[in-house]
Amino acid sequence: MRAWLFASCLLPAVVAAQQPTPPTVPTNLSRADEIRFARSAAPADVSNGAKVWVLENGHYVVAVQGTSGMACAVYRDRPNSFVPICGDSVAEATVLAIGRFQTEERLAGKTLDEIKPEVARGLASGRFRVPRTPALTYMTSSAQVITDTAGEHPTRFLPHLMVFYPNMHAKGLGLVDSNSMDIPLLDEEGTPMSRLVVVVRDWTQPDIPTQ
Repeated sequence: MRAWLFASCLLPAVVAAQQPTPPTVPTNLSRADEIRFARSAAPADVSNGAKVWVLENGHYVVAVQGTSGMACAVYRDRPNSFVPICGDSVAEATVLAIGRFQTEERLAGKTLDEIKPEVARGLASGRFRVPRTPALTYMTSSAQVITDTAGEHPTRFLPHLMVFYPNMHAKGLGLVDSNSMDIPLLDEEGTPMSRLVVVVRDWTQPDIPTQ
């Protein structure tokens, strides 16, 4: 049985990797550095042409329009978290939009317990949508910081991809429960937000100038 650290209703319930030194959240970022961190969520070949969202006065705005159909941002949907993520056009219109909303609402002072029903109402009303076709996201940045709901115990998972597709089941994909990271994990099995989590080999390092 795998041990999970739940990251958010968008991000996967991920394995807590033991860190000799807990990761820290970058602070006092310039707009250019926020863009670089956002792009670090995926390999450069994927993210260089991406649309990039950055936070401005507590709201996400498009800093780079992009040309590839990919989109990247840094989410802070939990206290003290810092989660670069990139996704394709399907993810951008669905799960990534939900993630941006979660971060904006938390920064506005709402608790996670208050935000969760707002997302549910948004899904019911059509304000938010879940993927109806596969949606690919990347979380390979070495700058990733994941916390628990109280914003404590900062850690990072492993570099990974997520493929969202509605109502997937492990049995249908031939997946078994295992401690091996060589076997993909199916999170939110059998729900409209089910996603396959696939660990990849290397972290993507943010191209941030040394201070």
